[in-house]
Amino acid sequence: AQAVRVATVEATADIGYAASSSYTGRIEARLESQAGFEIGGLLEDVPAEEGDTVTRGMPLAHLDTARLDARQAEASAALAQVRAELELATATLARTEEAFAYKGVSRQQLDEARQKVEALRASEGVAVARLDRIRVDIDKATLRAPYDGTVVKRFNDPGAVVAAGQALFALQSAGLPEARIGVSPEASASLVAGETYKLRVNDRSVAATLKTVVPRRDEQTRTFDAIFLIDDDTAGVYPGDLARLDVERFVATPGFWVPAAALTEGPRGLWESLVAEADGQQHVLSRRTLEVLYANEDRAYVRGTLLPGDLLVSKGTHRVVAGQVVTVEDASRLASALPDDDGTER
Repeated sequence: AQAVRVATVEATADIGYAASSSYTGRIEARLESQAGFEIGGLLEDVPAEEGDTVTRGMPLAHLDTARLDARQAEASAALAQVRAELELATATLARTEEAFAYKGVSRQQLDEARQKVEALRASEGVAVARLDRIRVDIDKATLRAPYDGTVVKRFNDPGAVVAAGQALFALQSAGLPEARIGVSPEASASLVAGETYKLRVNDRSVAATLKTVVPRRDEQTRTFDAIFLIDDDTAGVYPGDLARLDVERFVATPGFWVPAAALTEGPRGLWESLVAEADGQQHVLSRRTLEVLYANEDRAYVRGTLLPGDLLVSKGTHRVVAGQVVTVEDASRLASALPDDDGTER
């Protein structure tokens, strides 16, 4: 029988391969918080609406302060009473010291006058602190924006009774957002803080600077979070968008680049390829077992029982078998003459 012509490529050894990996993450605001009151009370007024742009210190909501106002009046009266008693005790102490100089009173009476002044001064400090605490609570009855940003969500309306620490607003900071992308440990080792990388967001290329790689592995995905600061303020990037990072790294390991069409599935997770070995004027096919280290759409980087210069059957492996006598030709010259997978000539 006439020997079948096969297209072959020569196996060329290489020292390693550049592996490209794609990782997906999410765009986030640089600051996000659930804002609420430090004290509880009746929600009296909520001037901030969803979507409003706010600046640092702007009032967002107010609590009813009737009880606090009454406590402030009571504390102010108590402070005034203590100060009046302290004024009288101070005058009494001065007269007692003057009388003691002329032996008009005993040392016990002098000590008692001094101690009363000290006790009233301490009571004055307590009253001042109590009044200051009430004033702080009155100030805390107004919820203010912690930074420049946007009100994303409002959870309560006027008339509701809120507890201390209960979230009233969801806020996000203004300005350029950042991207949080989970990357593999191998990819994280190739990233350099401060370097600029290209991210794909909404089918657009966006410049971003690597801020840091968080040194903590995610319990579910087993990846490290890489945080990028978006540099392009015209990119139209918003929190919640998906971002993709392509990382290319060089893996130094000896192997061979082969066409993907030259590989067939073998046993135990390995792959096989047919090699044409010279036999006189013709060639005989033999099978080689390979391990695929990296692959893309067109070719694969493998290691195994190949030798530099081996002629691999680059396509049409389904038409030949190991041990078959073939005539080899260069793949580029034979490409137009070989039949397609459906058996038709080109």
